[in-house]
Amino acid sequence: MRIVTVISNYNEQGAIEATIRDFRENATIVSDLIVIDNCSTDASLELVKKAGVNYLRHPVNTGGSAGVIKTALLYADMFGYDVYCHMDGDNQHNAAELAKLVQPIAAGEADIVIGSRFIKREGFQSLPVRRVGIFIFSRLVSALTGQKITDLTSGFRAYNKRAIHFFARKFKHEFEACVQMLMVAAYAGLRIREVPVIMNPRLTGRSEFNLVNSIKFPIFGLVSIAGTMLQRNTIKALSHADQC
Repeated sequence: MRIVTVISNYNEQGAIEATIRDFRENATIVSDLIVIDNCSTDASLELVKKAGVNYLRHPVNTGGSAGVIKTALLYADMFGYDVYCHMDGDNQHNAAELAKLVQPIAAGEADIVIGSRFIKREGFQSLPVRRVGIFIFSRLVSALTGQKITDLTSGFRAYNKRAIHFFARKFKHEFEACVQMLMVAAYAGLRIREVPVIMNPRLTGRSEFNLVNSIKFPIFGLVSIAGTMLQRNTIKALSHADQC
């Protein structure tokens, strides 16, 4: 089983070296490694180059994690990987837990696996206000898709070949990574599972969660839900066409 682990980077000069080092020293899977840089303006890409890691760089910032994920999915599909694992460059995800993400895929039990901090509630649990939003939208998406999700904002995920191919080649639309992507996956018949993980608090850099995004998140989330529900039949048709 060929696996690629993608580390996303945007202005993570204070954490990207530690993230790469954690993968190299503690990864519990055999995997290729690549960093996808979302047009950083700090010195983080130079640190990636210094570490000798393969990388891709967006010529412009895509405005969020979805652009990096789309690039990663296309890369994984082009080079024939069976599994794509995603880690954020802020050192909040632990490479020692990568095997937890891959195991349900290797067992044929899941197409997408999410590392959830809210199953065992150990480690960093996010800010209180953000936890409320995550809880509400996770429950809502779970109810609409019939698949239990507790941590829909977690970027610590793994995708199997079927999920990679669907998002790289069939669903050729922009998507919002948290809410919309998981709803599209569920409507496409992809099996979503969660495994308990422990996440670390952000020690450097700047989180995407701020006052503006705290207001935008519920608004964009509701728009994503409504729009995806309207596309439900189209998404199902796409998933049944040219089955891989």
